[in-house]
Amino acid sequence: MTERLTPANGFTTDRRSLLLGAGVLGLAGCAGASGAGPAAPHRFAPVQAVLDRYVADGRLPGATVGLKLPDGNEVWLQAGTQDYGPSPAMNRDTLFRIYSMTKPVTGTAAALLVEDGRLALDQPVADIIPEFSRLTVAVDPANGLEARPATQVMTIRHLLTHTSGLTYNIMGDGAVQKAYRRAGIFPFTGDLGSEPGDGPKVHDLDEMVRRLGEIPLMFEPGADWHYSVSLDVLGLVIQRVSGMSFPDFLQRRLFDPTGMDDTMWSLGRGDARRFAALYDYAGGERKPAAGATTADYSAPVTLFAGGAGLISSTRDYLAFMTMLLDGGRAARVRVMKPETARLVRTDILPAGLRPDWSPDDGFGFGGYVMAPTKPNAGEYGWSGAAGTNAWLDPTNNVAGVVMLQFFGAEIALVREVRAAIAQAMAIPTAAA
Repeated sequence: MTERLTPANGFTTDRRSLLLGAGVLGLAGCAGASGAGPAAPHRFAPVQAVLDRYVADGRLPGATVGLKLPDGNEVWLQAGTQDYGPSPAMNRDTLFRIYSMTKPVTGTAAALLVEDGRLALDQPVADIIPEFSRLTVAVDPANGLEARPATQVMTIRHLLTHTSGLTYNIMGDGAVQKAYRRAGIFPFTGDLGSEPGDGPKVHDLDEMVRRLGEIPLMFEPGADWHYSVSLDVLGLVIQRVSGMSFPDFLQRRLFDPTGMDDTMWSLGRGDARRFAALYDYAGGERKPAAGATTADYSAPVTLFAGGAGLISSTRDYLAFMTMLLDGGRAARVRVMKPETARLVRTDILPAGLRPDWSPDDGFGFGGYVMAPTKPNAGEYGWSGAAGTNAWLDPTNNVAGVVMLQFFGAEIALVREVRAAIAQAMAIPTAAA
C-alpha cells in the first residue's frame, strides 16, 4: 500500500500520484564517507549503514548525501554506483534529475526581484502576464469546463505557495487536468507518461501561459492549497520583470555567485558520464525510466520549467541551501540580503490556508516551512519526484541534501536516514 504523503513519514509514493515531487520532506544520507574532520565518518556511521544496506539489498544502485553542520563544516556520504553494473561511484558531483527541487530555486530567484524592489508579494500576476487578465474558475472542475469569471485577483504570493488555482495534469483526472493535457502543458523534461489525446508539448513559457489563460482555474486564487504549475508560471514572471531570459537570470544572480557550477537545464559535453541512472520500479519490476533518458536530458531546451526542469549535484544543491541558511552569503560572496534569505524560508501562505498534508505547517517561496511549535521549527525544503530531497533547519543550524533516482517504488530511505542523522547530531524530532 502506498503511504500517505506527509513530511513526517519520509514519503514513499508511486510515480502517478506524485510525478513531479511534492513529497519526501526530510533529511537523508547515504557508502564511503568523507567529512570535514576525522570524527565525521564514525559519527555518521549509522547513516552510512542505512545507505550501505539499501545498496547491498539491490534496492538502489547508489545514493549520495551532503550535510552542512552547525560548526560550518561539511560531511559527504555516498554508497554504490551511478548505475547497476560497472559504472562510476556515486559522489558529491554526480548529476541528478531534481524535478520539483527546482521550485525553491525559482522561488529564491523571485525573492531577488523582491529585494530589488521590482516585484511584490501581493502584486497582481496580470500586471506582468496580461494573458491572465481574464481568468475564469471552473464550476465543477472534476466534471466539466463550464466556468465563471474569477472574482479574486491572482498574486505573486499565490504562485509561490500553490494557492493560485492552477493545477498539474498529474494532480487528478478531472476535466481541468485533461484540458492541460490537450493543451500540451507538460513543464518537465522528456515524455513522462503520455496518454492518447495529449496535445503537442508547448514550446516555451510564453506559449504555456497563453494556453493556461484559456483554461479555467480549479478554484478562486487564495481559496485553497493545490500543487500546480505555479512556479513554472513564475519563471515567466521573472523573465519579464528582469528583462532577461529566465535561465540567464538564474545563472547570473543565483548560480554563479553561489558557485553552482553543475546546476543546468541540459547535459553538456562530457556530462553524461556523471549522470545517475533512473529506474522505474513499478509493479515489482526494474526497468529504465522511459522519457527521462540521457538523450532526453541532452536535447536542447526551449521550455525552461521553473517547477521541475533542473539537473544538479549534491555539492551544488547543498551550496544553495547553505547560502539560504547562512543569511544569503556563499563563502565571501553576498548573494542576497539576510532579510531576503529569511523571507524565502518564511511562511507566506494566505491567511487561513495550510498545505493539505498538515494543519500546522506553512509554505514559503516554493517549499514547506515547519511550524514554530516543532523541534525543527522553520525548517524549509522540498523534494523531487525521483527521490531527491533537501532541507535547511535554522533552529538546529543544519542543512542537507540527499540524491537518489527512482520512480514507482516503496523506498523509505529518506525517512530512515533522517532518523539516523537526527540521532547522530542529537537533534530532537517531532512525533510522527
